[in-house]
Amino acid sequence: MAHRRPRRVSPTMWAVLALGLALALAGVFLPALMSPGRAIRGELTSAAADLQEPRAKPDEAALRRLRARFAHHATVDARAWPQVAVTLHGLSRGTCRAAAGSARRIEGLVVVELERYRTADECGATNDMTWRFMP
Repeated sequence: MAHRRPRRVSPTMWAVLALGLALALAGVFLPALMSPGRAIRGELTSAAADLQEPRAKPDEAALRRLRARFAHHATVDARAWPQVAVTLHGLSRGTCRAAAGSARRIEGLVVVELERYRTADECGATNDMTWRFMP
């Protein structure tokens, strides 16, 4: 029985595979390359989009999905519905300073505003930062 030669992979297929790998790696590493302030701003913007649709007070599943938007440990307080407060816990001084500069206030259908931390100098070694979401 004669041995068959394996099929060669065309240069086009190699290019498609390389592009796919590059896109997959970019999805993994780009968030890590983003500054902490920009990352938190993006998370807050995504959470605000979730709260744009007027509806009844969110149930526990909706609050869990909202908490999952954040890379840091977050608590969500919806007791003052329709206003919602999200607190990110244990942020380092550098992350706090970056967030205070990048994510102090976000305008849109839902306004997101940082409580306290009027200047980056208020950041301590560890920080619990709260943003209020207002329809």
